[in-house]
Amino acid sequence: MASLAGEVRKAVVIEHEFEVRAVSSRLLRLVGFVVQETSSGEVGVELAERLNPQVIVVGSGLRDIDGHETLRRLSARVNAHLLAVIDSNDEFDMVQAYDAGADGVVTRPLREREFRARIDSFVRRQDSTGKLLAIGKSQAGRILRHRNLTLNVVTWQVMIDDHVVELTATEFSLLRALLQHPGHVRSKKELARILDDEDGAGAMVLYVSPAAVRSIEVHVANLRRKLGDSARKELWIETVRGVGYRMISE
Repeated sequence: MASLAGEVRKAVVIEHEFEVRAVSSRLLRLVGFVVQETSSGEVGVELAERLNPQVIVVGSGLRDIDGHETLRRLSARVNAHLLAVIDSNDEFDMVQAYDAGADGVVTRPLREREFRARIDSFVRRQDSTGKLLAIGKSQAGRILRHRNLTLNVVTWQVMIDDHVVELTATEFSLLRALLQHPGHVRSKKELARILDDEDGAGAMVLYVSPAAVRSIEVHVANLRRKLGDSARKELWIETVRGVGYRMISE
């Protein structure tokens, strides 16, 4: 399966357990990915830097550097959808994976339908982005502005003054949702529903799990750090206690 830009979709699976690695690779190949596998975190990071894949699956029990460190290195060096495979659905384990840079989490033993749904949702999001880029070739990009921050919804570029801010797809979507109505409070559940709907669910989901809400908190914390916010001084995103978040006005 090729992307709209004509590129072959590539994936890297970094997992020490043979069965999980084999199942992950097989499911990725079924939807058209060219897959490279390794049981080493360091080798996986090198593969990702060289191949520039769209999806990277990262296991938690790697034998050289652990899964969290692997996620941190990948998040800083490549622009890919990072799917973490963890040992339980414990909320603390999930938060650690998200905090390390994961865009999504699945648990072992691997449930094939869940894994496939995660990959399918990413492919839908990537195709949607490709359509926006194609539209952008024939028309000016739509730009959201807030003070000296700009977000281009066609090129997926965020800038503060002349400085480019590198964001993950999830962080970009959260910032876009907040920028669409500066000063308007978005609840954590609302933001979780927006992300779920962008993943291609087709209809807004009513129930939002506590883990999904917690993942929003982690993603927003990472977004604020990249924008230059701190606990002492909120420059861009304000926490409205007990409700959610909003962009800080002039």
